[in-house]
Amino acid sequence: MKCFLKVQKLKLWTSDKEIVREASFSLGTGEITMLTGANGSGKSSIARAIAGVGELSCSGEISFAGEDISAMPANERACRGIFLSAQEPVEIPGLTVAEMLRSALEARGEKLSYNDFQLRIADACEKLELNPFFAQRELNVKMSGGEKKKCEILQMLVLRPKLVILDEIDSGLDMKSARKISKILADYQRESGASFLIISHNLRINESLTVDKWLKVSDGCVVKMTTEEVDDALSHA
Repeated sequence: MKCFLKVQKLKLWTSDKEIVREASFSLGTGEITMLTGANGSGKSSIARAIAGVGELSCSGEISFAGEDISAMPANERACRGIFLSAQEPVEIPGLTVAEMLRSALEARGEKLSYNDFQLRIADACEKLELNPFFAQRELNVKMSGGEKKKCEILQMLVLRPKLVILDEIDSGLDMKSARKISKILADYQRESGASFLIISHNLRINESLTVDKWLKVSDGCVVKMTTEEVDDALSHA
């Protein structure tokens, strides 16, 4: 399987604390990788480093689709097809979901007609069982936790990224919604061939997905999970 994302000797730290000592791993094209670990182990920090966001000091190399993106700003990484679903999405008053998505598409040179854009929004809302007027709401403002998570998936479906990084996308969702999101992700992965890096504790999001690689953050490093660890994690999902 062709290497699509490669993280080499990634280190993350603050002025007085080491967050990640060494993260080295890769994702193949169309591969689904699960990343687990204890709270505070550095999972979200690794995800944010790949997307180019966050305030941590960083060293190491990150390459995407054969290009070194280590020094590339977040907006350029997004334009190349990297999507990060935030664990705690930011509320932005005055900016609707649709306006943000239209701007994001135009920033990467994809200028859809008004009708085509509205059709893409409507299709995404239908899959999520959301009213199309949901996209006219202010971004994450006065949304429940579950609505914010669905809004993240709505953005993914409209933007159609090549690398999808999901940080606790199933937190705040009831069982029915988690199953719905799992199927949507599986369908999108099959149709688009996108690669996924999924961070999750309860693994409910796995239901419709076929995970190719299981990793965990332990003692500041990313390591492969053993078969026994995977079986144990799934038995408690």
